Amino acid sequence: MSELKAISVPQAGDITKLSDIDAKLAELRETYAVVPDFDTKEGYEEGKKAIGELTSLRTGTDKARLAITKPHRDFVKQVNDFSSSLVKEVETIEKPFRDAKKEVDERKEREKEERIAKLRDRLNKEVTALLDTAEGLDSDGIAGLVGMAEEIDISNYFDITKEAEDEKARVIHRLREMHSTVLKDEMLSAEREELRREREELERLRAQVAAQPEPAAAPKPVAEPTLEPAPAEQIEAMPYDEALEDLAAAGLGYTEAVAVLDAITSGKVRHIKAWLN
Repeated sequence: MSELKAISVPQAGDITKLSDIDAKLAELRETYAVVPDFDTKEGYEEGKKAIGELTSLRTGTDKARLAITKPHRDFVKQVNDFSSSLVKEVETIEKPFRDAKKEVDERKEREKEERIAKLRDRLNKEVTALLDTAEGLDSDGIAGLVGMAEEIDISNYFDITKEAEDEKARVIHRLREMHSTVLKDEMLSAEREELRREREELERLRAQVAAQPEPAAAPKPVAEPTLEPAPAEQIEAMPYDEALEDLAAAGLGYTEAVAVLDAITSGKVRHIKAWLN
């Protein structure tokens, strides 16, 4: 195993020592290529010695780095410190400008937020509220709202024009869905009402028929009696009967003969000729 000495601290800015180590890396890899058996006494001692030499080389390399870069690090620190002081001075001068700008920017942002809030409130009243208005309306009413929504001009919504376009499209789509649903319900309701009226009319007709009385049997016609002389052996002739027979012989019917005799007996006529005339 080669004997390595710790590197001496180089002068500032001189990287020769680092270059020397770089040149010996191939030799170091070959020298320390095999790790000894630390379980044996000889291997343990050899490995311990190798660790000491490599540690000395590693720490020496880092010390060399610090020595080489120290002037540069001191210079960088000096520049950083000086620059920081300058930055603070410029910030002191710059701060009033930034504060004034911040105040204006914040005011403009508040005004914008207030403007957007008003626009959104207007959008809600002019567009979104149509959905609430549509609740409970019939299909004609909702169709009118669809037309109203389609006519809404959203070009003057400025900061929220895109938002207004999307909301208008959403409301119109929803109104059309509501119109379709209500129209179907109305058609079904009309069909049910028509069926109800037809049932009521049928029940009314049934009740009317049931309330009508049974038709009475037609009376048998009564034959008008004929005036035929009764056989003498059956009845005794009476003056009234004889008068009816005489009138029948004259060509009068039974009813007319009775009327003639009533007129004679009541004094309306005095002779049969007056009736016949």
